[in-house]
Amino acid sequence: MSNPLKAGKQLWAKNRKRVLIIGAVLVVAWIYVSRSGSPDTERAKIPAGYASAERELAVHADADPGKPLPLVLVLHDNNSDAAAIEKITEASTLADRQHFAVVYPEAVDGEWRLDDPRGADVQYLRDVVRYVSEKRSKIDQSKIYIWGLGEGGRAALTIACGAPDNNLKFAAVAVVGPVGQVPNCPSGTHVQHVDGTWDKQVTRSLWDFSRKPKA
Repeated sequence: MSNPLKAGKQLWAKNRKRVLIIGAVLVVAWIYVSRSGSPDTERAKIPAGYASAERELAVHADADPGKPLPLVLVLHDNNSDAAAIEKITEASTLADRQHFAVVYPEAVDGEWRLDDPRGADVQYLRDVVRYVSEKRSKIDQSKIYIWGLGEGGRAALTIACGAPDNNLKFAAVAVVGPVGQVPNCPSGTHVQHVDGTWDKQVTRSLWDFSRKPKA
């Protein structure tokens, strides 16, 4: 009488390579399906017709969503750039899961210039929102949020709370790291300040905070 255990081992040995190949194919197919429909992060320039024409940014947004998406601006710290803050925060990964658009504006020479609340960087951030809304995706204008790290946090506060004659409405502003004194924001805009290191858990908490209406 043959040994079923031995026969099973022989069958596995004979078909092991085939099973492993099939398994690898299935894993690749699952990754492809899970990522299909997710946008890539693309480098872009503000086009002619905007005050900030030729300024650069990175955009992660569905070009043709079924309904208007929330939009998050994520601002890097000084001496950094859009690629670095995307990697640190993993905001693009969360955007794919939670169905929002995210954009990473970029300071000139890695440094935000905030001395003039009517200056070029404030205009640039306004143009970023306008450009993404008009040229890159469908954006829900009632769900625009801005987050920043360090000096990027100061820039976020300046555009959301401190810029005079600012017709651009941010529903929430969140900053990570030291930013100095936090200004009072207009009614309807809520602010969160997080100390410490920014990682994907912080990104998730900022998203949960931002999407809740101000009490």
